[in-house]
Amino acid sequence: LGKWNLDAEGCRRNMRILSLCSLASEHEEIPYQSIAETLQIDVADNKQVEAQVIAAVSSGLLEAKMDQLSKKVLVERCVVRQFDVPQWKTLQQRLQSWKDNVGSILSALEQAETSAATAAAT
Repeated sequence: LGKWNLDAEGCRRNMRILSLCSLASEHEEIPYQSIAETLQIDVADNKQVEAQVIAAVSSGLLEAKMDQLSKKVLVERCVVRQFDVPQWKTLQQRLQSWKDNVGSILSALEQAETSAATAAAT
């Protein structure tokens, strides 16, 4: 790595950030243990896991919250390393789910509005 003026620790840090982003692109909730195993760091060292999450968030490649009590990372958004057919299918599923949820909310609002109008008329 010295031949290209690259720092081994810096490269390791960047690979861990990218690996964490890959993991985050597949899961909305990630247990600390899964992160530790993926990044090949000590499973028992929560501080090290949290430091890696903070590094990824600081880099702007990941938006997430840490639930320290449950020892989970809650992913809000992440940059994916590639966007191929599986990612399009996942996006399609999430959009369909969102559409279904919005439809349910609209239906419930319409029912409540109808009920309120009926109650006001009587």
